[in-house]
Amino acid sequence: MSYQKNIFLAFSLALIFISQASSQPEGDRIIAVIGNEIILESELSSQILIFMQQNKVAQYNDRIAQQVFQNMLTEKLILAKADQDSIMVTQEETDQQVDFRIKNLVAQLGSEKNLEETYGMTMAKIRETLRAQIKRQIKIDKVKSNKFKTGVSVTRNEVSDFYITYKDSIPPVPETYELYEITRTPELTQESKNIAYRRISALLDSVKGGMDFSDAAKKYSEDSASAVLGGDLGKAKKGNFVKEFEDAAFVMSPGDVSGIIETKFGYHIIKLNEKSGDWIRTQHILIRFPKLESADFECINFLKDVKQKFLSSEGTFQQLAIKYSQDATVSSDSGYVGKVTVSEMDSLEIYGLRNSFAGDVTDPIRVFDERTDYSYKIYFVRQRFPEHYAALKEDFAVLEKMALSYKENKILNEWLEELKKTIYVDIKI
Repeated sequence: MSYQKNIFLAFSLALIFISQASSQPEGDRIIAVIGNEIILESELSSQILIFMQQNKVAQYNDRIAQQVFQNMLTEKLILAKADQDSIMVTQEETDQQVDFRIKNLVAQLGSEKNLEETYGMTMAKIRETLRAQIKRQIKIDKVKSNKFKTGVSVTRNEVSDFYITYKDSIPPVPETYELYEITRTPELTQESKNIAYRRISALLDSVKGGMDFSDAAKKYSEDSASAVLGGDLGKAKKGNFVKEFEDAAFVMSPGDVSGIIETKFGYHIIKLNEKSGDWIRTQHILIRFPKLESADFECINFLKDVKQKFLSSEGTFQQLAIKYSQDATVSSDSGYVGKVTVSEMDSLEIYGLRNSFAGDVTDPIRVFDERTDYSYKIYFVRQRFPEHYAALKEDFAVLEKMALSYKENKILNEWLEELKKTIYVDIKI
């Protein structure tokens, strides 16, 4: 199941807004220095505004400013630690998440045109802005992962103690569904590959015929983040690209243009500009495998048939999940998702489940996923719970997440205090 928050759209666009608003104007004041990172007065103001909008706070107060500033300080400290530890983020890691974010934004706003109009930016600029923000977030996640390799867990007693201590301040549990799922992903068809291959072949002919590579990338490459730079992927060390791309690029000589290279992203034409040991600088033109409606319809119809099998009593939902779901864990969990609040669902899931109650199976719902682009799912509703105040027994899984988050934050804050002993911090307010 996709656990993207309902605030995903607002959060993603907030990143774009912050990028626009926090460019340093003349006379902007530096209010904190953390290692090589800084916090600007304008950046803090922008973050406060976004915080108030997202949390529907009408009245500004000093407590909000302090909370936002502390959040920013935490981020900068971890980024400074990333610099200390020489944490690297690969092009592939960033591109995957940028593509995922863009697809979600477009799906929720209806079209790329609507997204551009909403924020007055071209798609290329939106991608460029998100790329910088996402790269920073990946760095932060990697530092945290390195620090907490063994993970953090909570015992039943810790959950119980958390509930007893904070019972009066725990917010109501949103409407919740207990779900099973069957997942199918549209297949990459030969027709889709053929369409992409014809396009990339024509481009390769044009480049070999004398068309400037940078111009071709700007006009035709479907990696829009690099297309605006003429396909330039920058200087990168071995290990930054997928195997098929690297296998081709590292045997080329500077100035060479490759043939057609297939990766999971589509077909590429690569131009090698520089090469030194394990480092290369390349440009590329990417033509993605198009999403064909026929593949989607096939997937949707397949799930409709599975739903009908359930309604015709040809098997329990769990049995049908084991037989037909493409989820990797289905053999061990029979498609069981667990209890999920509406705040953990995306808008398409909420809409698809809106009229479903205990014992119902939904129609196919398109769900975006960072690993598989998107897939289609049908959900079996085991139980549906209205919004309510948390009870220890009935809402243990929800309380466990809260207790875990509380414990993680406590450990994180202790670690941050340790970081301040090795990283220069100068707060000027």
